[in-house]
Amino acid sequence: MLDATIKAQLEQYLDLLENPIELVMSLNDSDTSRELQGLLADIAAMSPKISLRQAQDSSLRAPSFSVARPGEEPRIRFAGIPLGHEFTSLVLALLQTGGRAPKISDEQIAQIRALEVDAEFETWISLSCQICPEVVQALNIMAVLNPRIKHTMIDGALFQDEVNSRQIMAVPTVYLNGEQFGQGRIELDEMLAKLDKDSAAKAAAKIAEKAPFDMLVVGGGPAGAAAAIYAARKGIRTGVVAERFGGQVLD
Repeated sequence: MLDATIKAQLEQYLDLLENPIELVMSLNDSDTSRELQGLLADIAAMSPKISLRQAQDSSLRAPSFSVARPGEEPRIRFAGIPLGHEFTSLVLALLQTGGRAPKISDEQIAQIRALEVDAEFETWISLSCQICPEVVQALNIMAVLNPRIKHTMIDGALFQDEVNSRQIMAVPTVYLNGEQFGQGRIELDEMLAKLDKDSAAKAAAKIAEKAPFDMLVVGGGPAGAAAAIYAARKGIRTGVVAERFGGQVLD
């Protein structure tokens, strides 16, 4: 599944594992399952801290596999083979489950750990989708940091019956506890704002601590960003109110 160059690079990354991890695969008799088994066997052979076994639970999607520390209930699962744009999601899931700290702010880490919600996320993706990995990686980080959160990445091409029954028309599409949570690019802060009941109050408190703005631009798309830049160049204390920078151009 992996060429010699990628194997060599991946082996270097896996040297950074601080704790043992276990890969548990759920397979059927398809060619894709055999490909997945080969990929996971290659990965397990690259580090003495990685073990591999087959799941006994026949109710799990197949082919799929979980990433967890031995003895812990898995909170990250990949339904499909995370190659293409999702290969980085796999590598980061291995490293973060193995003890490497995610590259997010201390404030975000604290907010994730403080979430008091039982959340089971599913993200429907395609391997050619360029924005899907950002969503997958953000939810995987949440699952690593908070034991009440689980996340499954699902390659829609392998589970067409579910895609059709849920009428999924675009990727990424995220479900939370069986209900649609979001679609398209969703950043970590947006997810936390939806999950954290106190997020609005916290955001309001942070804004209240700021000095008043001379000018407030509503909207963070190209026009709003340009207006804010030109105002700031003139020495005007400028604030921007936007859900995220870039607007629809990002999508």
